[in-house]
Amino acid sequence: MIIKIQKKTITAFISLLFLIFSAPVTIILFLPGPAIAQLNVNGMYQNYNAVQSSADNEFVAARNRLRMQMNRALDSGRFHTELDLIHRYGNESYLELQLREVYFDWFFDNYDLRLGKQKIIWGRADGGFLTDILSPVDLREFLTQEPEDLRFGITALNLTRYFGANSLQFILAPVFQPDLIPPSDSRWFPIEPFAAPFPVKYLKHDEIPSAADVQLAIRYGLRSPSRFDLDLMLLHWSHPLPAYALTVNFFNFPNPPGIELTESYQRSLMAGFSASADLHPRLTLNAEALFVKDKLVTFLPVSVSLLENALNDAGAFIQLLREFEIRDDGYLKTRPWLNAMAGIQTEWLGTSISVQGYLETIFNYDDSILSQKYFPYLSFLAVRSFLRDRLQILTVNRYHIYAEDFWFQLQGIYELSDGLELALGTNLFGGEPVSPFYGHFSFNRFKENSFLFSRIAFYF
Repeated sequence: MIIKIQKKTITAFISLLFLIFSAPVTIILFLPGPAIAQLNVNGMYQNYNAVQSSADNEFVAARNRLRMQMNRALDSGRFHTELDLIHRYGNESYLELQLREVYFDWFFDNYDLRLGKQKIIWGRADGGFLTDILSPVDLREFLTQEPEDLRFGITALNLTRYFGANSLQFILAPVFQPDLIPPSDSRWFPIEPFAAPFPVKYLKHDEIPSAADVQLAIRYGLRSPSRFDLDLMLLHWSHPLPAYALTVNFFNFPNPPGIELTESYQRSLMAGFSASADLHPRLTLNAEALFVKDKLVTFLPVSVSLLENALNDAGAFIQLLREFEIRDDGYLKTRPWLNAMAGIQTEWLGTSISVQGYLETIFNYDDSILSQKYFPYLSFLAVRSFLRDRLQILTVNRYHIYAEDFWFQLQGIYELSDGLELALGTNLFGGEPVSPFYGHFSFNRFKENSFLFSRIAFYF
């Protein structure tokens, strides 16, 4: 639920502040069950500000976040809820009330059952989401948010059966929930704008939920005493990041010509694994992969060079009109797709280091597909603590090999006192320019959004 206000009115803020506290309290007071159980309340207040490190030094993010988590123990389980009240005060001021989780847990001898809106986190990747695609993420402000703030819950039935240290987990999600994508006028919108001769409109995914939206996932977890852990997954799921269906209206008289790009998703059978092996007390090998049987990919019936030339040359544009085949399939096709990762994690001179290599592969490839057949990239994570663990220095980096673009983050987090911490850092984006019709995500798209940030958080 998002509530926008034109002015920063104290009344509106107090009203929503009351709502965020009173709503879960009301729910908990009327929970069924004879037990008078313990009620635990904790939360966080966070202030975050990010300013461009170049260009006009504009605010790229400015917000207050108030989070409250409430837990109540039941006879054979518990009730949990997590809500955020977010006040954004950058270019415009508005308040957002976000219900991140609300679920019941029931605990049995060999089973756990969780029912409701919940976060489900899988995988071992540092630099991307491979098998960890069940819980959607909020990308509207991109990397101005911490990883724990990106995820929000999905409504699901989550049943786990234990076999000693091993387990079998079953997930049923009745409603599809995509990631939250920035609007097309946002500085964080992932598609590079281009000077098209016709207006371009971006349309959100807008389908009425039905029984066909039901998603299923199964994971078997093997926890070996020989320092080897393995998770095997089988899913019938929709990948949460969209492909864009293209609708071309060159000759749609009497309406003016135009182009529409619509968020599109495809449910598919998927299989994956995630594994770690301790080769040495200070050296761990990690691997992860996800195979998608029917991944949506975009194709075009003309060459990218002709599209690029048509943006600036009238003759090339006329040639484009002659050669462009009008279709009703959105210029989308499905292909088998694999995203795989292998990496190492080690301790060196008191620093925790993780290096991971990734490779996305499209099978049954043809030259009309905009994405590359192979798309490799690297991630690097390093963390070191100082001053008896009160100061932590963290860097996270990702580099796309073919496009030569990158993301670099460096931050320091200092614990001022128990429950109070201050963080200062930077996120830098850059790389070589790419075509507006480049078929992959590029950090160079956000070069002008590189920013410095401060974050102060109080946990209670």
